[in-house]
Amino acid sequence: MSLFGESRPDPKAESRIEDIRQAMLDCLADVARSHEQVQAWARVLYAPDIQALWYLRSDLMVLLASPHGESAAMGRLVTITDMFKGLLPPAQLSRHRLRK
Repeated sequence: MSLFGESRPDPKAESRIEDIRQAMLDCLADVARSHEQVQAWARVLYAPDIQALWYLRSDLMVLLASPHGESAAMGRLVTITDMFKGLLPPAQLSRHRLRK
C-alpha cells in the first residue's frame, strides 16, 4: 500500500471512528422509523471515512430535532462532536463547533 502513498490505518483511530459511527446509529435508533431515518442510518453505516461521518452530523441534527427539540438534539450532537477530537484537523473542528 505504501507504494501508492497510502499509510496503514491506525487501529486506535479506526476503533474511535467505529465508536463515533455507533454513537450516531444509537441516536438514530431514538428516531421514529421513516424514509429519512432509514436513509440516514444507511449513510452513517456505510460512511467511508471520518470526514463523511463529520458531515452527517447535520442530518442527525435535523432528524433528532423533530421529535426531541433543538436543544435536546444539540446536546446529543455536542457529545458526538467531542468524539471527533484528534481525528480531524483542529481548524475544521473549531470552525464547526456546536455550542450548547
